[in-house]
Amino acid sequence: MALADVYPLAFLSDILRHQSLTFSLRRFDEQSGSGDGRFWIARMAPPLWEISVALIVPGRASAAEISAKIRALDGMRRQFLFEDKSYRPASGGTPGGSITVNSINADRTAIALAGLPAGYRVTAGDRMSIAWGSGRYFFAEFAETVTANGSGVTAQIAIMPYLPQSIATGAPVEMARPRLKAIVPPGGFTPFTDIPGRLSQGASLILLQKT
Repeated sequence: MALADVYPLAFLSDILRHQSLTFSLRRFDEQSGSGDGRFWIARMAPPLWEISVALIVPGRASAAEISAKIRALDGMRRQFLFEDKSYRPASGGTPGGSITVNSINADRTAIALAGLPAGYRVTAGDRMSIAWGSGRYFFAEFAETVTANGSGVTAQIAIMPYLPQSIATGAPVEMARPRLKAIVPPGGFTPFTDIPGRLSQGASLILLQKT
């Protein structure tokens, strides 16, 4: 596989089994202040998702496979698609149909959706992803709870992070199995420890979103 390629879900994401998983946003803000108590904050770059994964203890063969594939990423030179297989939207099931971005507000902090089942409830904390550009993935969570009307269209819903400028109305939205492109930063993999009985233990991963 060429260095510019992205490993598919089947390469690594599909074989990971976790006992805990935490999503957080790594922000790139700069703060300055004055002696009278005023302060200013500037966003230097869009925030990136960081995912901490504590892996379930597998057999030694499975542990060896996972470790080999992480090493095959060649540090931060290669990326792979990742999805949280334990994730389900709060309303349950999987939103059907072809969900798209129906409208975008002026500062790109909120979007409306079309193509949802009638009356479908999008809940704050639900996730979404959009494939766009040349192999790029936008991943966000909804910050409001909104119910689709009888035609499957919602009002605008606040999202975080904000929508990139290059994504336009009509873009397909993945809500059932949202995914992002990830790398393992330096020091982000604590390898398995082999113990007698063909078992392994103790591995963890930190993933950083690659836009």
